[in-house]
Amino acid sequence: MKRPDYEALDTQGFPYIRAARVVGELPTPEERGAALQAATVEISDRLQLKAQKEICFGTPVHLAFGMTRQQAKNHPQAELLLKKGDEVPLDFCPLYERASS
Repeated sequence: MKRPDYEALDTQGFPYIRAARVVGELPTPEERGAALQAATVEISDRLQLKAQKEICFGTPVHLAFGMTRQQAKNHPQAELLLKKGDEVPLDFCPLYERASS
């Protein structure tokens, strides 16, 4: 599926349209929920961690894997594990095409 358009701001504060990059830029709660569900499976597979629950929109990713913040900080993928659900890149969501460079 094509990524939806998102109105962002450039470096001078002017709006422009680009493809959504993270879960929080998706337009509806239903789309965000589906994206997080798919991302939970994808991240679990990539990091070889067992998800204990689905990644939630406003909480850190590491909580879905039963990790403490300290464990997440010491993990090789700490940057991803410490993000909140709304900050998860759509690259981890197979529902959406990868962004073109």
